[in-house]
Amino acid sequence: MSILLGRVVIITGASSGIGEACALAFVSRGAKVVLAARRAQRLKLLVEKLGAAGGEALAVATDVTDEDAVAALFEQAMARFGRVDVLVNNAGIADSTPAEDTPLDLWRKVIDTNLTSAFLCARGAIPIMRAQGHGRIINVGSISAKVPRANSPAYTASKWGLDGLTRALAIDCRADNIAVSVFHPGIVATELGGGMSSLPDDLVARPEDAADVIVHMADLPDHLNFYEALVVQNKIPFLGRG
Repeated sequence: MSILLGRVVIITGASSGIGEACALAFVSRGAKVVLAARRAQRLKLLVEKLGAAGGEALAVATDVTDEDAVAALFEQAMARFGRVDVLVNNAGIADSTPAEDTPLDLWRKVIDTNLTSAFLCARGAIPIMRAQGHGRIINVGSISAKVPRANSPAYTASKWGLDGLTRALAIDCRADNIAVSVFHPGIVATELGGGMSSLPDDLVARPEDAADVIVHMADLPDHLNFYEALVVQNKIPFLGRG
């Protein structure tokens, strides 16, 4: 039996891609899910889809870069379910703009969406998880936190920062039995990638492939932390020279 049975999972960026796939995968293990994203209509349709599959879900339209909106997300999750066992910080945007062409507002948008949102959500989750005596936070990073793409300074900085945030929180939270970890996907066929799905099948992963890894990281005894996972395509020059 899955340890996730009856547990409550908050997923950000839940309206499409990896987030949507995570919602379906967690529900299949018996978890209840709280879906956070800005697109309320997409969330509504996903709640209906999960309900038809026998799952229980709450949709909360949320701008995860907004401090008050994140606070409201956790308030609604607690009001509905009374607990939060897992947080998946999946919200993010992609950007490939050279430094000299990157306006400050774009830099801030990428950093806020990919990094600050994870901090705000973790900050909301930690007191709840501490009171429960356990919890798990999984940050969705990127292969760019290992090997950057060219002309993507804002995106690269946000994902390296997320990796650093994960390390810091893993140390700070372990005494309270809160496991903090990071999943680095390679190329995933999602809206975030902006056309990546047009690549050959052996150069992309499906959102479901990524979700399966995330759920596996969460489906462990509470005293264990699957600290880091990386999924990379065999045929991209990640290890050594291509």
